[in-house]
This record gives sequence, structure tokens and C-alpha cells, in this order.
Amino acid sequence: MAIDNKAITPEMQEDQKVAIIILHLKDIPCLVDCVVSLNKITYQNFNIIIAHNGPKSKVLLDALAPISRHITKVIDMGANIGFTEANNVGIRYALRNGAEYILLLNDDTEVAPDFLTKLIDIAESHPDAGMLGPIIYYFDRPDKVWFAGGRFNPETCMAATTGFNKTVQCEDSVPIESDFVTGCALLVKRKAIEKIGLLDERIFIYCEDLDWGLRLIKAGLKSLVVPDARIWHKVSITVGGLDSPFTIYHKTRSRLLMAKLYAPESLYKLHRKFFRDIAWLLFKSHGQSRIKKAMACLLAMIDYHAGRTGKGPDWLMKNT
Repeated sequence: MAIDNKAITPEMQEDQKVAIIILHLKDIPCLVDCVVSLNKITYQNFNIIIAHNGPKSKVLLDALAPISRHITKVIDMGANIGFTEANNVGIRYALRNGAEYILLLNDDTEVAPDFLTKLIDIAESHPDAGMLGPIIYYFDRPDKVWFAGGRFNPETCMAATTGFNKTVQCEDSVPIESDFVTGCALLVKRKAIEKIGLLDERIFIYCEDLDWGLRLIKAGLKSLVVPDARIWHKVSITVGGLDSPFTIYHKTRSRLLMAKLYAPESLYKLHRKFFRDIAWLLFKSHGQSRIKKAMACLLAMIDYHAGRTGKGPDWLMKNT
């Protein structure tokens, strides 16, 4: 559903301090490209916080030091503590330091110069908007959509995304309602966080943004996607591919939790589906790592029922 835009003055916009939290694991060249693209944005009242999922690194600091005056903090987590927990550390720091908006941004993205200006324009003119996001395109196919909004599907306990894989260039500034905004590039108002809380740390990665969006709706606020705000995503560089054992494990575990929270009637069907997936991997598939993938799915189910959270078995992290 489209929502009419309202006028906003540049003075109103620039008063709002934005903290950009970039979650980083290990791909320093990717991170540098992301920060360099942020150096060119038209919105000026922002700072960058690097949430580093690892120990203190002189190589990282040396790479970042010369490229941006906007980097005000590098927070070293000591190890990979996950998307949700690491971002929450960054969010708490940003809130303590007066941010009115927080932008979660993947380090494997590059942004259009006006993307943040356009997001803040819409955010300031829509008081009922708690979260906002840009249209996200594939980096290697810059006119092909990776994310343009989505709806929660209680049957699959996943998001059915809008415009996925379509080739489009949209200059429309009229925002579109969505059930969530992807954590790849998510602008959230301070007031929204104060109302619904931080990301759910039971979710290590995957579905955390969908959960946040559904909680936002329950609180009477909206998520909006702004079509003429654009960024580009180097998809799945940081997690070892679209169907790695790591991805399978965490998507399985997160979907089961989403079913428990939002669609308990789907839990039985979801379990049957995962058992069928395991059987197919073991007896039908001839692909590489099929045993590891089947084990990842089974372990995710076991760990969900045991109430285990965190990163999962150490072997999942290899080659990620």
C-alpha cells in the first residue's frame, strides 16, 4: 500500500543525528568499499560505528584510519557473537551517544549518494514509520532487485519478498508498506527501539529483521521501503554462500523460532519439511557437502528443541 509523502525542510532533516552501524566479520576490502561509498553521501549529520565480530585487529584499524573522518568507534566483540548481539552492542552505544536514528548496514554493500537523505526525508514526514529501508539491488547486476519489501508467510515462517530478481529502476519516492525491512540496510528511529526493544538475541542470524518488523507492527508502527533510495549488495559474501551448512543451520533454527512466536500452527508442517529435506540430501542429492548440510539441518532442529542459541557447532563456521 502506497503512502503519500509530505514536505520536509532541509533544516528539519539535518537536525537528526544518524549512527550508521556496520557489522564486520573479516572481509576488510569489502568494508573499505562500503565506507568509501558512505563518504560520498549527501546527508552529513552522521557517524559510523564498526561492530567488529572478532578480536582487536591492527590490520583493520590501519585499513580504516585513512578512509573516513566519520568513523567514531570500532567495537571489537572478541569473537563472532552473531548479527543480533553485535548489532545490539552497537545500538546501545549509539543510543548512549545521542543518535535519533540508527542505520544497520552490511559491510558488503555500497550506497547511492542520496540514499540516506531520501530515507530521512520520508522518516521525518511519517511519524507512524518506525523502520525504513531502501531498494537493494545486486552489486553484480545493478539493475536487478534483491530486496524491495516483503510479507510474512505463516505457512513457511519466512518472508515472501516483493520484486525479487526483477529488473527495474524506480525513481518513485512514494514509500511502500512492508512487514519488515531487511537488516542489510535498516533505518530505525530511536523512539521505535524504545517502544519495541532491541533485536532478539535468541536469533544468531536470519529472521531477526522479520521478527523486529512484526514486533513493530504489533506496536502500531509501520515499516516503509523507499523506492528511490538505493544501495547495492554483494550477496552472501560473508556467510559462505546461499546454501552453506552455516546458512542451513541458522535459517532452520530461526524459522522454527519464528513459527513458535508467530505461527505455532505451522510447527508440525515445518518439522515435516525439514525431515524431507534431510532425506533428500542423504538419499537423492549428489552435491558437495550434502552430508554436512543434512547434519546442519538436523542439528538445528535438535538445538531449537533444546533451547540452544548462539553460533552453533564450530564446524559450521569453517569456510564462512
